[in-house]
Amino acid sequence: MGEINLLDPRAIDDPHGYFRQFRDGGPIQWSDRHRAWIVMGHPELNAIFRDPRLSTERMSGFRERLSGPRAEALSMAIDLLDGWMLFHEPPEHTRLRGPLARSFTPRSVNALEDRVQQIVDDLLDKMAATSGGDLVELLTHPLPAAVIAELFGVPIDERDWLANWSEKFSVVVFGAVGRDDYDEVAREAGAELEGRLQPLFDRYRSEPEDNLLSLLIAEENEVDGLTQIELLGACSLLLFAGHDTTASLLGSATVALCRNPDVRSTFTTLDGDDLDTAVEELLRFEAPAKAMMRTVVEDHEDSGVEMRTGQSVFLNILAANRDDRVFDSPDDIVLDRNPNPHLTFGFGHHFCLGAALARLEAKATLSSLFQRFPNLQLDGEPTWRPTISDRSPKSVPLRW
Repeated sequence: MGEINLLDPRAIDDPHGYFRQFRDGGPIQWSDRHRAWIVMGHPELNAIFRDPRLSTERMSGFRERLSGPRAEALSMAIDLLDGWMLFHEPPEHTRLRGPLARSFTPRSVNALEDRVQQIVDDLLDKMAATSGGDLVELLTHPLPAAVIAELFGVPIDERDWLANWSEKFSVVVFGAVGRDDYDEVAREAGAELEGRLQPLFDRYRSEPEDNLLSLLIAEENEVDGLTQIELLGACSLLLFAGHDTTASLLGSATVALCRNPDVRSTFTTLDGDDLDTAVEELLRFEAPAKAMMRTVVEDHEDSGVEMRTGQSVFLNILAANRDDRVFDSPDDIVLDRNPNPHLTFGFGHHFCLGAALARLEAKATLSSLFQRFPNLQLDGEPTWRPTISDRSPKSVPLRW
């Protein structure tokens, strides 16, 4: 069986089957491959989300390792990441999250419901003109970018860059430092975001409108308001996480429903609260986040293992969401599962700020997709992006 390798081809193509074989080894196991602890148990992972002895802070160490031309090349990209609240702990995390939490509310998300449905319908209309194709290219890649553009107030004729920027910035976020063009891509991504958003900041600063950028700009003069670079960083986080996470969820959930025709038949009949409950189950069954990273900042014992300061810890969301100590029949899609304490959006002060938007997009997209195309089915095997942190389809060939 060997040790856990989050980049093993089996962990990429069938992570649930791969992680299942390690369960008897305990909820927390050491991986020499990653030089890190891998947490797979639900109760253990849930507790770690609230444990101050583990931290998400990592930007200061990253900056210290950079010097010379490389530091200059990565300067803007690192500045953007430094504005990501998820790489900080309180009180800095609290300061960075505050303006976003006050502006990006469930009420503002709910106001987008009709517009999200219209975006979904427009993309499905384009799909209807063909008999098959790649779901990622036709739907799951463009949809979240269009929704974020709507939220930001990006004019329609300036939106094409959004989805491509998110993919480009993933090189930086997922740390693909082995790429020959890493520094170049990082430099381009940082400069592009600033060049695209700065004119919008200037516009909405003088002429505010009903959008998220205007609300964030209005916070600039508050005591805990964001600086200009932090505002850019916050937008880069919302754009990247809002695009990458939702696109991954939509693709994986579609694959799961196609592979379970009886479940899919029931799913297409649901609405209201029943549809909400079903979406929660799909979030559990195919979480878009595979592993979140923490660093041990205080020696301690957890579940029989000794964690030492400086060690890395990977929180394996996929495995925790299939823990049979918490979920009956964890490898089955139970659309009316209740309660459903999945950890897909995290927990505690790092709980995903965009959870309401992801749920809204998932409900609108998955319900409409399978009702619009009742004969939708896989037309080959999906391929998956080989990353440690997310469970993301690279392509999903379909016919309808």
